[in-house]
Amino acid sequence: MNRTCYLCSNTQNSVVFVENGIDIVRCSNCNHVFSTYEQEEHYEGYWDDDSSYDLGWWDNAHREIYQDFINKFLTAPAGKILDVGCGLGFFVKRIVDQKPNWEVIGYEISEKAVQFAKDKNGLKNVFSGIVQNSGIEKNSLDMITLWDVIEHIPKPHSLLEYLHSLLKPGGILFLQTPNFPIQLFKAKLKVMIKGMRTDGHYLEAKDHINDYTEKTMKMLAKQTGFQNCKFTILKPIASVSGSQGGSFGSFFKKVYYYVTKILWLFSFKTMNLNNTLFAVLKK
Repeated sequence: MNRTCYLCSNTQNSVVFVENGIDIVRCSNCNHVFSTYEQEEHYEGYWDDDSSYDLGWWDNAHREIYQDFINKFLTAPAGKILDVGCGLGFFVKRIVDQKPNWEVIGYEISEKAVQFAKDKNGLKNVFSGIVQNSGIEKNSLDMITLWDVIEHIPKPHSLLEYLHSLLKPGGILFLQTPNFPIQLFKAKLKVMIKGMRTDGHYLEAKDHINDYTEKTMKMLAKQTGFQNCKFTILKPIASVSGSQGGSFGSFFKKVYYYVTKILWLFSFKTMNLNNTLFAVLKK
């Protein structure tokens, strides 16, 4: 079990949640929260499991959030974008279909997922392996995206420093990750109502190694050379954690999205109660 902070290397911390015997702790120096579970630095995660490959569900669940991103960020007539951890390739495919003048590349560590993206989504521009071995030209990208990736990376500095080097001056790194304070509240509420269950989804202690807040995300951005880190709010994923849910769940998520966005705007973007952090890091 690791108790050394991944952001500042401090070894003093306090437990904020225990998930089926795994401590999730807060650093006493920088307040970063991380799981003490030691995961491999590069692992394929849930893409090892063929049951995750539900083409229709993945497309429907992510359609609105990807469209919202494209409408907000891909407004230039042309550019070059890299999607790191592209999974089954749905985000890459949406750009290919809607933005033909944008050059898009996807990288995914899981060979199974990449093969699926090629066979089922018809993509030729997705590659398996570690992005650091991609050979992409430095200072050549307008934008890089990491959708639900950064929380899985035990040591994020080397990855973000490398991605920083690939961006053009003024280029954007976009990170989507769970908003830890909200996730912690939900996890504690679940335990209080139903107790701790071995099959329950709480903070995903074995998969989500680093748990970010706006403050610690800004800290990581500064440590890896980005000049600023701002946040936005996008439409929600229809369902998560392998649960396809029903219409009521999707409706509730949309209502919650609109409520949290209104609060965020009226608080001059200081009160972020959204389930997810959408960080925009500028080179």
